Formats: sequence, C-alpha cells, structure tokens
Amino acid sequence: MKIIAIVFFIISRVAILDAQEGLFVKFSLGTGYTNEYSKINESGLSIATKNHAIGWGINDKYAVHIGEFGGLNRVKVGEYNYVNLDAFGLGFSYRTPLDVKLSVLGAYSKVSFAKEWSEAFGDDGGTGFGINMSIDKEWFAAKRWGLRIGPQVFWLKTIETDYSFLNVSINGSVVFYLTPVR
Repeated sequence: MKIIAIVFFIISRVAILDAQEGLFVKFSLGTGYTNEYSKINESGLSIATKNHAIGWGINDKYAVHIGEFGGLNRVKVGEYNYVNLDAFGLGFSYRTPLDVKLSVLGAYSKVSFAKEWSEAFGDDGGTGFGINMSIDKEWFAAKRWGLRIGPQVFWLKTIETDYSFLNVSINGSVVFYLTPVR
C-alpha cells in the first residue's frame, strides 16, 4: 500500500504539461448511487458506472468529444431488480492549470430493466435525453498516458415512459493521447 502512495505522489509532482492537443481516448469506470425520483421513487447502488470518450483536443485547454456514460444500478422496479442506464452523445471539456478536467456531455439515452445483473439490456424502459458533468484530476504516467479520478453526475429523462434518474459516482479513468504529452 505504501508503494502505491509513493507512486501517486511522484506522478502528482510532474510539471504542468500540454496534455490535451490532438486525439485522445478515455476509458472510465466507477461506482456510485442512483435515484429515480419521478415515477418509481426508489434509490440504489450503482454497481458499475462508465464515462468513456474519444475526442480531439483543439488546444491544450479545450477539447470536443463523443462520449458514452451510464451505469448498471441495483434498483427494484416491480419484478425487476436492476436498471441499466445508457447514453451516447457530444460534449466538450476544459483543462485548468492544475490538470483538472471539467467535462459536460449532452446525450441520447436509453433505460432498460432486468431481473438479473447478467442480462443488463433486458426489457425496454424508454428512451430520452441526458446530461453528464464530471471533474477529474489527472496525473501523467507516461508520454501518452494519463490517470484520472473524480466525481461524475449524470441525469437521464425518458420521454415516453417519464422516468427521471440522477446518478452520482466516483470514477477512475485511463486516458491515451495520440500526441505525446511530455
């Protein structure tokens, strides 16, 4: 455990770098808590959340990306035990001088209900729209690799079935930059 703390300390001391220019790919997983507050009025654990993206850094501060976010949630809905939330859309991000990434993503969303976690894409719960906001602190591990951790909040609303979900989670990310960051 001490070795992990030492490695993260050393990585955090790397100088400020131009880290976002060019193509990048982000793979992000985490866990959190979900609340449905319009129709079901139930809350539950987010077993797994995601916040993946592929994008282009316009300069060292701003980037645009296509992203996917959502999560598998342990929420009881009638005979179903799990709710799967998925969204896909467009977003942008801003990098602060302290290598903190602020990202916003607007998306098309889909809700699915399942009895077992292994059948996450079960019965249709409707489609709609969503928004995702995340704040990630980034450390650079190599010339093209970054590690991030931070909170994400997303909200999904279905149109025809009128469900509203709010999720709060902590995600860890691995980011690959096509252009070397140091």
